[in-house]
Amino acid sequence: MKTYVISDIHGQYTAFEKMLRRIHFGAEDVMYVLGDVIDRGPDGIHIIEDIMRRDNISLILGNHELMLLNAVAYLEKKEAGEDPFADSDAMNPLELWTHPCNGGEGTCLEYSSMSAERKTALISFLRDCALIRRLKVDGKRFHLSHSYSMDRPFSKDEVKLKDVSVKRAEMIVWDSLFDPQFAHHEGEKLLPYKRDNYIVGHIFTQRIGHMDEDGKGIIFHSDDFRGYNVTDIDCGMALNSRSSQLACLCLDTGEEFYIPLLDDRR
Repeated sequence: MKTYVISDIHGQYTAFEKMLRRIHFGAEDVMYVLGDVIDRGPDGIHIIEDIMRRDNISLILGNHELMLLNAVAYLEKKEAGEDPFADSDAMNPLELWTHPCNGGEGTCLEYSSMSAERKTALISFLRDCALIRRLKVDGKRFHLSHSYSMDRPFSKDEVKLKDVSVKRAEMIVWDSLFDPQFAHHEGEKLLPYKRDNYIVGHIFTQRIGHMDEDGKGIIFHSDDFRGYNVTDIDCGMALNSRSSQLACLCLDTGEEFYIPLLDDRR
């Protein structure tokens, strides 16, 4: 049995399928997908439904899944005659999700064409997903989330969306230790567990200048990034470019696996 983590697939099912074959993913293995399986690419819904059918792959929510859920909740309120954004200059959740900078329009159109039964199953699944998962592998404690964490220790090894406020959920999937806003906090306690190995996505490693000799994003790891052991496994599938790779990390062995996006277009 091996434990794998992968993140930010962004609708590229072919790359995801190739990765499962590459690592010889079997029924005895376990995989955690750290969010953002949808948007930008064509097959996000298909990836979610594939995960739903598997007992050994768990989805941890990213900001794109949360945008989908927020947009659906907003539409439900509008259908009930309530529009909390009617008198606001801010984008409503549907506009935010489908804005070109977030790339959710294709996923939204596909979701709209689904049967009521498929919609219900999808939304129920996502609403029951975790935001954070802590686990031990070979004696090491790993902290898995899309991007960030709670600002204090929590009692369970899994924090689900339904366990936290909307504001706290937004913080977990949008905030990042890599953001410049955290630079002046160096030395302060920003994350709840000093000895955890934090595995995240959300910020593609090209953005922090971590690439191979061909300019492709590769996994970033530091055992002392602002005082924490941090690994970023988002290698830029959202960029939809020659630098984009899908990365997978084996927590048992530390092995890294890559599927370049470019290969999927030939």
